[in-house]
Parts: sequence; C-alpha cells; structure tokens
Amino acid sequence: MSEVVEIRVHAMNRADDLWYRGQYAVSQAVNEREEFRIVGGHMVRLLLHVYPTAQVVPRSTLDADAAIGNVEVVGPVVHSLMKQKFTKEKGNLFSRTLEGGERVEINLLLPRSGPAPGVRSQAVPGVGEVDTLPELSFAMNQSPLVLDVTAELIGGRTIRYRTMIPDPETAVILKAHSWNNRRAAKDLADLHSLLEIRQEHPKTSWSLNDPQRGFRRAAARILQKLGEQLPRQRTGFELPASLDRMRLAGLIAKHVR
Repeated sequence: MSEVVEIRVHAMNRADDLWYRGQYAVSQAVNEREEFRIVGGHMVRLLLHVYPTAQVVPRSTLDADAAIGNVEVVGPVVHSLMKQKFTKEKGNLFSRTLEGGERVEINLLLPRSGPAPGVRSQAVPGVGEVDTLPELSFAMNQSPLVLDVTAELIGGRTIRYRTMIPDPETAVILKAHSWNNRRAAKDLADLHSLLEIRQEHPKTSWSLNDPQRGFRRAAARILQKLGEQLPRQRTGFELPASLDRMRLAGLIAKHVR
C-alpha cells in the first residue's frame, strides 16, 4: 500500500458538496482491497489539495469519474451503489437525488487493452454497457496516491473516506489523451492546473521530459503539438475563458520533451 496522505477540505458551494458526496459514495462501494482511481476533474481538484499552487483557480465539476481496475468488480460496485439509493440512468452513469433536488452523479469506467484510442463500450453481465479507455490500463498500473479525506459539507456535516487518485504525471497523461480525443476546453484547464503543480512541486516523479515509449511517449507528442498551437491567433479549438495560453505553452515547453 502506498503512503496515505491526509487532507481536510471544506465545501465552499453546492457543487463542492456534491462532488465530495460522490467520492464518498465511491469509497463506500469499492472494497478497500480492490483497485480503483478517481479520475477526471475530481482527480485534479484532489491533486491541488495535495500539491497546492497559487497559479490555479480550481474548476468545479459535479460527476465523479471512477475507474475500476477489474471488470469482475463492477457488478458488486453497482450493487453497493444501488444500496446507497443510486439509480442507473444510462450505461455507466449512476445518480442519487438529494432532498433539495440536487443530484450526486457517478460514472464508472474500465481500462481496456489494445491500440484503438478513445471511448469504447464494453458489455458487463448484469450491469450493461460500461465505457472503457485504453489509457486507464496505464493509470491502473501506476502506484496511486492514497488519500484519507475529511470533508466538511454545507450545513456542517463531516464525512471521512479513503480514496485513490493517480500521481501528477499520470494525471497529465490521462488528461492529454482526453484532450486528444474530445478537444474539450475543460481538459485544457485541467492540463494547465496539473502542469502548474509540476512547476511548483518539481520533486514529484516525472518522466515526460524524457518519455521512452507507450502512453508517456504518445502523451508527450500530444502536448508538444498543443504547445505549438496555443500561441496562434486562431487555434481551431475552444479555449477556457481564464486560460493564459502563453503560460500553458511555456509550461509544456519546459516540462515535456
């Protein structure tokens, strides 16, 4: 087991409240012996608690993306979510409506082997279609950061849970592939946050300045191309309103080879 990092967080708004509840639900649904990772926007927010940086405005996101390491575990995880009063909506999306009408949402994801990029659905007996991503296979093979989270919710309730997230470099690799697949502005915002972590915390494990092969090498090429496009007047893709594109391009040039 990796070293456990303790963090204490406070919900500053309803969105924060919902995403802490989503992480808590995942932690309750997954046996501690099973491999899982919180990925997506929640992953980035948690990394910013572990590695704070003054250059980033955290991005809010509601749904919790949880990568499950083994297809055989998906059924028991779904059963546990149902016991927590979650409802299966479509494919791998589960939701629970709170008393005030707000929704806690969880997306279950699986790793996939093979060269085909992007999201592909896989039929899971007793569950239905679950989205898979090849880069999650890489992420699940890297040692996670294990977090013991104490979260104070709106209204004063405190919840405690253990969760697992990728390390900063693995998070960059995941987000680079995500950006390459869907060209979403939120992925650019997250990549900026993650590279600011690298800038302010240079002792974190890092090989993207000398990637040899596989997902690291592919991510480096994606980021290098992005770094070349960002300074252009017309990039051809949507940019987050608050993004300093020249700074992101500079961070890519400094930390990715």
